[in-house]
Order: sequence, then structure tokens, then C-alpha cells
Amino acid sequence: MPIITIQTIKGVVLTSDEQKRDLLKKMTDTFISIVGELARPYTYCLIQETPMYEWSLAGVPLPDLPFLYGPDYAAMHAKANAVMRAYVESQQAGGDGGGGGESSLTSDPDPAGGSDPKMQAAQAQWATGDGPKGS
Repeated sequence: MPIITIQTIKGVVLTSDEQKRDLLKKMTDTFISIVGELARPYTYCLIQETPMYEWSLAGVPLPDLPFLYGPDYAAMHAKANAVMRAYVESQQAGGDGGGGGESSLTSDPDPAGGSDPKMQAAQAQWATGDGPKGS
């Protein structure tokens, strides 16, 4: 039995019963359009609403809009992106250039990239919270 789960912040995203009913129908219809009509009688669609401030991002209870558009979250996001970018670049540099053959992401004997200098620098940045070098 397929179960489609939609998680939202109570009273913020879905603000009326009509919206909820419409969303339940459209999510189910979209799913059935892919898997086939035979699954409709067995397809559950649930909306789970979490009260405001009972969920968080980066440890900050939400919805805290000033946090989301402020400098602290932007800095956290930039640091995480720099680490991910360094990892992807280190994997691409160690492989066959991305064209054919086995991916360097699966052939790297150290999946964490520990033997790669760029990855070691990225891991150090992540661990210390320092931004990318030269920024």
C-alpha cells in the first residue's frame, strides 16, 4: 500500500481545509498517473502538521524568518556549500574526468576522500567551521 506523506507547519503553509482537500486529491492523482489506476484504492495520502516552533533548521526553532534570511544562516549555508563543492571537485579530479567508465565516487578506496588534499582541507573546514581558504 503506497503512503504519500506531506509534512507542513500548522497554519503557515496550508491555511484552509479546502487547500488540504485539494492537495490530497492532486497528490493522489499525480501518483496514480504514474503508477496506474489499479493502485488508487490502496493509496493513502496523509498531511502531518507540525506546530510552529516545534521543528528547527540548524537548531533554530522555526519559523524564524529573520534567521532564515539573516547573516548567520547565510554563513552556515556558504560554509557547507564550500565543503560539498570541494568534495565533488576532488572526486571529479581523481576520476576519469566524468566521461564514461566507472565513477570516481564509487571507485575511490576512501569514500570520505581522506587521502585527497582538497578533501582533507574541506574536512578540516567543516570540523573547525572555518570558511574556504582565500575568502
